Amino acid sequence: MAITFTGLNYIYQANTPFEYHALKDINLTIPDDSYTAIIGHTGSGKSTLLQHLNGLLKPTSGSLEVNGQLITPQTKNKQLGALRKQVGFVFQFPEAQLFEETVLKDIAFGPQNFGKSQAEALEIAKQMAQLVNLPARLWEKSPFELSGGQMRRVAIAGILAMTPKTLILDEPTAGLDPKGRLEMMEMFYRLHQEEKLNIILVTHNMDDVANYADNVVVLEGGQVLKTGSPQEVFAEPAWLKKHHLGLPKTTAFAQKLVERGFKLDKLPLKEKQLAEKLVALIGGTGHE
Repeated sequence: MAITFTGLNYIYQANTPFEYHALKDINLTIPDDSYTAIIGHTGSGKSTLLQHLNGLLKPTSGSLEVNGQLITPQTKNKQLGALRKQVGFVFQFPEAQLFEETVLKDIAFGPQNFGKSQAEALEIAKQMAQLVNLPARLWEKSPFELSGGQMRRVAIAGILAMTPKTLILDEPTAGLDPKGRLEMMEMFYRLHQEEKLNIILVTHNMDDVANYADNVVVLEGGQVLKTGSPQEVFAEPAWLKKHHLGLPKTTAFAQKLVERGFKLDKLPLKEKQLAEKLVALIGGTGHE
């Protein structure tokens, strides 16, 4: 089911001299089975918005519906258990939360904590380890003996072991080298495609938005500024610059070509799209 915000406001330290209105009248629908990127400069409200999705925060006013569950200011914390099982949250550096003796035990902790037997939880852990491409030779090792990228996969497998319908990614590749970052993003995209996970990604990397997302939400000053496909959002470089947002590298390069006289009907988002357009232009009369 879709995720729907209706007139949602959130105020930190309300009714004190330090109150801060972080989210302002959010009306937004995130479609089911989508890969949604939420972008905006620091302080735009991205993290506050994310924390409403699994009940870490509750609205000051307005409401939020996630997978059929309505959350209002009156919702009790004990009513949020089912929601937190349905919405998996991958924070920055999730590997900091690892603690068990072995990889499998760490992945199995969540299911066991929610009532699965030890044998059932370990079987789930093996399935999730395979899902995130952790080889069996690592399963009985301490997670702290692994590389940074492998530790992050263990943490993500532990979240997937709770079988969430929605996976929230808050700058999930922070601190990884380029190869590890690409592998991680490809893994999330595969999970979206094959496991039908609804993905919500917060990132400052516009290339990731262009390459993986099918839906984009732009936040500024705690408000929704724009929604649309990546092609729609990145179609106006001047608007993006005005709101302190960048372009994907391929799109930025294409924009420079347009400024030099190349005629492109649409600014491409991906390298393959740009290459196809350049081949067509070279064979035609697209450059004056």
